[in-house]
Amino acid sequence: MSGGVDSSVSAALLKRAGHNAVGFTLKLWNAEQTQSVPSRCCSAEMARDAAQVCRILDIPHFTLDVRAEFQNYVIDNFKSEYLAGRTPNPCVICNTKIKWGALWRKVQSLGFEYLATGHYARLEAGPDGTVRLLKGIDIFKDQSYFLWRIPAELLTHTVFPLGNLTKTQVRALAREFGLPVAEKSESNEVCFIPANDYRAWLVARTPQLANSGLAGDIVDENGRIVGKHSGYPLFTIGQRHGLGLGGGRTIYVTNIDAETKQVHIGSQSMLMRSKFRIEDINVFTKDIYKPKMHCKLTVKVRYRDAGAPVESLVFDEDYVDIKLKQPIAAITPGQSAVLYYGAEVVGGGIIQTAL
Repeated sequence: MSGGVDSSVSAALLKRAGHNAVGFTLKLWNAEQTQSVPSRCCSAEMARDAAQVCRILDIPHFTLDVRAEFQNYVIDNFKSEYLAGRTPNPCVICNTKIKWGALWRKVQSLGFEYLATGHYARLEAGPDGTVRLLKGIDIFKDQSYFLWRIPAELLTHTVFPLGNLTKTQVRALAREFGLPVAEKSESNEVCFIPANDYRAWLVARTPQLANSGLAGDIVDENGRIVGKHSGYPLFTIGQRHGLGLGGGRTIYVTNIDAETKQVHIGSQSMLMRSKFRIEDINVFTKDIYKPKMHCKLTVKVRYRDAGAPVESLVFDEDYVDIKLKQPIAAITPGQSAVLYYGAEVVGGGIIQTAL
């Protein structure tokens, strides 16, 4: 329970259905860090809100200290990925390593059978007895994209009470339950980044970056050096603002080379790719290996994507090559590529490179 309206209503629905529910709030940062990002997921203020909701619902509430795990798996990974010239997705890592990792191990050790969260996603039993992960009914709030990495066996111990509800309905239920968080605003920012300024966060924690040790050249499509940058981790594929190159044609970041410290730029057409490779694969159904299924899939390479039609998948031991029916823009290493069969998540992976 983060103290927001979604997890609060989830708890209320479970209590109303007669389940033996207990609320857990995760302590992710040290106190001074929490104070620098007020009103965020799992901050001190949010923990107080979660505890208040539990008192109203008359269910136990506990705080679980996972600062070490969060630092190791989420924060350190976030920094190292940018230093490698990639753009990470910390929410995917947090779901896998923290919520369905450290938290699940704790509640399982206490004898609980299920882990429930406020994610907008659905679970349905498949014909073979397995559990299928589906998009939430609310297309504007669907969060299935962030859940692709959860081990399939843990889905059988997972409950998403909000999967068949819209955000409007959830707020109405919060008012019906008399919860003080009914009108609470939400944030789509990275929870541990103050003011959502990841560049300032990186500079403050990376002496090399602060001292221009990661500065380098900006190179155009013809290999010419057209400018200088203060640090390649401060850029991401598809970026077109903040390049410091003046007026003229609209240009974009097309590649980031951590080894040479070069940031490559070019026209929008240079961002378009119809083939890319993913690694760190997780699949939910063996049907994904059948070629006849491939052309029925879509893939999302970022959260707000509509999804691009897939032409084929080529599986290797350590990676999968995805070929699209039409090219799409800004396929970004480090981001998640999530494969869908209609509304069903069938697998996913981390983008390694565009081909």
